[in-house]
Order: sequence, then structure tokens, then C-alpha cells
Amino acid sequence: MKLKYDPFPFIFAQGDEATQLACLEFFGLKDSPLAKDCLLKLNQQQRADGAFPSHLDPEQWGTRETVRNALLLLKVGLVTDGVNVASAVEFILHHQNPDGGWSENRALTIPPEVMALSTEHSVTWITADVVELLRMVRMEARAEYRAALQWLRGMQNRHGGWASYSRATGDRPDHPGDPDASAQITFLMGDIFGEQDPVYVKGWALFERNLDECAQDVARGYRIRSRDGQREAPEVYHLTHLLLSWVLDPPRRFQSGYDASDPRVRRMMEALVDVQSEDGGWRPFWAEESSAVYTALAIKVLILSGMLAREDLQADVEAYAA
Repeated sequence: MKLKYDPFPFIFAQGDEATQLACLEFFGLKDSPLAKDCLLKLNQQQRADGAFPSHLDPEQWGTRETVRNALLLLKVGLVTDGVNVASAVEFILHHQNPDGGWSENRALTIPPEVMALSTEHSVTWITADVVELLRMVRMEARAEYRAALQWLRGMQNRHGGWASYSRATGDRPDHPGDPDASAQITFLMGDIFGEQDPVYVKGWALFERNLDECAQDVARGYRIRSRDGQREAPEVYHLTHLLLSWVLDPPRRFQSGYDASDPRVRRMMEALVDVQSEDGGWRPFWAEESSAVYTALAIKVLILSGMLAREDLQADVEAYAA
């Protein structure tokens, strides 16, 4: 399979330092001149307290950005006890909520269209990101790590899923939760506790149902929004979120066999190629223009699923890395 348009001019023109660096790292170019420049600029954004500015308000720190930038710094080779990673981890540890989870900075105002974030309630997928971070820095023995796992496991609903945050679905027992967060946490639980873990087994069953539904949406050419019954054409978020969260998610789902050999995944990836925009990027449903983050994510999913060959794109990325 081939892409309709070259995505890398868009990624490297519109992506921020973290997005460009994550893309370069994925293609094995973390030591390239551009990657080193991106790393320097990213480190310069880090505050004296170890946090990183929020994309919602650069004057405030962001939990999401601090955790994910710390994960990225580790992936490109910064050591765990270096000042950048260590200060970010320490900052995160000091902002754990009493329930064991993490929420977004209370000083931020969350726009109404950003429905998966909360400044008041612990956020499941951010907490899962923190668990990933603490594992990478070998802090599994910490009380904060154990409390986070206990909270996440307790947040699984009777359907096997997780809401975005503790009150995201209110008192709706019929709601299976957020498919994105549910997939992320399910495979994290399987990685930590094994595939016989009852939390993983229950989450995996829901993941299978969600994957079936997504493939069915692709086959009929639209999905039906649960909140208002409106039809929406397939787009990058709904075609990727079950398979890979963000640009840093480990490829556990592909290691579990969810790749192009699965007809459902193949249909989703074919649809993903079809909805690429003329600018080379992909546009998630909440944005008016293509997103560099989701364009980098789309490329990663297409390669990890086996729909695109990494070597076919390698030279295109290397042209920007010099």
C-alpha cells in the first residue's frame, strides 16, 4: 500500500518539537542534527520546577505535557537520574491525587470540546501514562505507583472499560466508557499482570467488541455518534485510537496480533489511507485543520500494523533529519 501524499513536509513544518522528535525517534533518527535541535528546544521549555507548559495555556504547567515529554526524553536516551527526567518525575509524584490518580492542573480552563480532560477528577489515561513513566524509571516499588494501579483497576466498569475520568459518564451504568482509555489501560494491565488477569480479560473482551464496531463503521462508511445520533465519516482518531494511543504508546496491541493480518485492522488501515488530506496530514474530528500529532500517529500505526513498509518512508524522513 502507498500513501496518496507525502506526510513529512506537513509534520516538519507544522509539528512542535515534541512531535518532530517523536517522529524522528520512531525512524531511528534520535541522534540526527534535527533531533538534537528539537531536544534542546524541548528541554529549554521545561520549567525550573520540572514541569512543562500546557498546550492549553503556556503560562501554566500541564500534567499531560509533563508526563508525555518525560516519556519522550527517556525514549530518546536521556538518563533517568538526569536533571530533566528526574525533576519531571518528582514534580509528577508531588501532584498525585488522594485517590491515587492524576488530574490536569487546576489552574487550567478546559475548553468544552476537550471532553476527556478534567482538572477536578483523576483522569484514567493520564494516570496510565504516569504508570508507564514510573515503570520506565524503575519506581514500581513506590507507594505512588501501587496507589495508581489500585485506582485504575478499581475504575474498571462492569462492561470492562474505563471512563476518561472518574465522573466522565456520570451515573450512566449502561455506558461502556471511553474506548481510547479502555484500550490503553487494558493492554497496560495485561503487560503488568499477564493475560490471565481478570481485569485484562474483561477489558480485552470489550476491546474486541469495540474493534468489531469500528470495522463495521468503516464497512458502511460512517459511524453514529452516541451523544446525538449524528453520522460521521471515518477519520483519523476513530481509525487509530483502538490500536495506538498518542505517539509514545508501546506497540503492545500489535504484539498481541492486532495487525494487518486481522481483517478488521486491514479495513481500518485502508480507510485511514483513504482519508489522508491533500496537505499530507490527517484531521481529527474536533479540529478544523490537519494535526501534526495525528499525522505522526497515523504513520506510526500504518507501519506497525504492516500496511506500510518503514523502509519505503525512511529516506523521506532522513531528508529532514540532516
